[in-house]
Amino acid sequence: MPKVDLATKYPGSSPESLDFLNKVLVFNPYYRISLKECLEHPLFSAVRNIERENVQTSPVTLDFEKEDLNRDKLRQLILHESSYFIKKN
Repeated sequence: MPKVDLATKYPGSSPESLDFLNKVLVFNPYYRISLKECLEHPLFSAVRNIERENVQTSPVTLDFEKEDLNRDKLRQLILHESSYFIKKN
């Protein structure tokens, strides 16, 4: 799909919020803004309190990351998730 001009779609938005959305709404994660860059973005300067932030020093591991995702298991998970979007009459 072609990129949407967010300034036209949301004409009352601040330049900072449009800049933030343009950096977050990037499909390719290699080009998307990082979490650290998100927190440091000027959009949040008025509400951010660096002294109260907790910094995670070790990596976070989520339970689903420990699963062995072979082709059959991945297919099963995709079909299960897709079932939530199938209209049931």
